[in-house]
Amino acid sequence: MMRRMFKCITLAGALFALDGFAGECKGVALYSDGSDNGQMVESGNSFPEPPEWRANWGNLDGMVAPYIRLSGIKNVQDDWKGLLSFSSLPLHVDGGVLRLRVRATQNVKFGVWLKGTSSESQVYYVPLRANKTSLLEIPLAELGVTGSIDVANVGVGLFQVPQNQYTTLFIDDVEFSCVRKNEGTSASDGLEDDGLVYEFSNADAWSNVRETRLLPAKETEFSAAYTLQERNSYLSKTNADFLVSELEHLKIVNSVRAKEMHAKRSRLTWYDNLYTVVRNRLRENVVANPKQLYFEAEAIAAYSDYTIVPLLIADLDYEYKACADSECKTMQNVNAHLLMAGLPTSFVRGSKINLVLDPYFIVTKQKEMPSVSVCVSGTCKALPVKGSLELEFPSSGTQTILVKMKSGERNVEQKLFVEVK
Repeated sequence: MMRRMFKCITLAGALFALDGFAGECKGVALYSDGSDNGQMVESGNSFPEPPEWRANWGNLDGMVAPYIRLSGIKNVQDDWKGLLSFSSLPLHVDGGVLRLRVRATQNVKFGVWLKGTSSESQVYYVPLRANKTSLLEIPLAELGVTGSIDVANVGVGLFQVPQNQYTTLFIDDVEFSCVRKNEGTSASDGLEDDGLVYEFSNADAWSNVRETRLLPAKETEFSAAYTLQERNSYLSKTNADFLVSELEHLKIVNSVRAKEMHAKRSRLTWYDNLYTVVRNRLRENVVANPKQLYFEAEAIAAYSDYTIVPLLIADLDYEYKACADSECKTMQNVNAHLLMAGLPTSFVRGSKINLVLDPYFIVTKQKEMPSVSVCVSGTCKALPVKGSLELEFPSSGTQTILVKMKSGERNVEQKLFVEVK
């Protein structure tokens, strides 16, 4: 049994090691629940508009937002084709099926194919009925692939699209059923080991500085909600770092207290709440960039085939603007606090996963870290900072993870929801 060290594509260093037989065949998701790490290869792209990677047009007959959206219109009948690239590619795919969920706003001829490192597969065509979601399961043999293939990109296309017809294509849940994970180009041999090791960072959680780990470049900060003039006006009346509206505050509170939630929605809650707070900042460089941490955590989960999952934590003071009188003629700023957990994925592989709490993935200004315990099926265990915890789920399907957090005098219990595949 060989231990594999999955490395940053910039060769910054190993993050974790994972056991696995070299010949083991696993399913790997390329895009699911709003992964934001894809891109369209520009060479040969003929779609009229660039992709939207986290589109939300509501839940569409089995397709749950967010998803990829490709739209446009041309003044001539044409084929629209493009190559999609995802963070988990390239992969060594050996038989099995390609799965994806697709939907179009018009009756169209849809095609999908694979681009290997040295060749391309055949195109698999299927007609799509307008506004009807289709779950495609395409054996690789139907793509003309009789052996294994090192997949670099997934090609998608709409063919013979009529002129002057605005058409939208939605894509979600793209995955392969049989990947020889340990034969791929992103892994290198390590030492023999019967255990699983995650290499924790030396980051200070209260520092606003984080180095990239798996992503090729740093993510840009969330855009600021306030102009410089508005910031100066608010800063003359408060010492807070963040100032949100009362409606935004209520949405945050309700999301943390939610008793039920779709796994895909649960996966986005941490990101959305941090977006709300941090974009309403009154000062710059207050905390680490939540967007960066979220996508780094997502990349670690993907590289481990969703068996190692970092727990995201936020522990932040903020204020919200509230009415000071019954007619809301005057406003006042009210103190509030965000203490919440999050997962960077809506699904995991198998009944057992390892949850890790790395200070790298904690957004706070506090020098004392919150205490965390995690409960599954009524069994609770402490998860210390720079610690890991093996969770075992009772069955497949949507499961609940209860996270109990304590920071100073504050105690929060939050339910996270994840699909076990």
